[in-house]
Amino acid sequence: SPAPEASRSSYGAEPPRPVSPEDDVPEDDDPDLVDSALSGHDLIVRELGATVIDEFANEQ
Repeated sequence: SPAPEASRSSYGAEPPRPVSPEDDVPEDDDPDLVDSALSGHDLIVRELGATVIDEFANEQ
């Protein structure tokens, strides 16, 4: 039977590595997220060039 470590590593990507606090602190010249924070429809339109064809209201 294979060792548990070898078996586990064959099932997918490595677990994320820990981030040191120094690497997790924003720099002074980093852009503010508030100016470019989009979500939902606006984000899809900007990033993918999406076009709304039709909208449906969920009425219950």
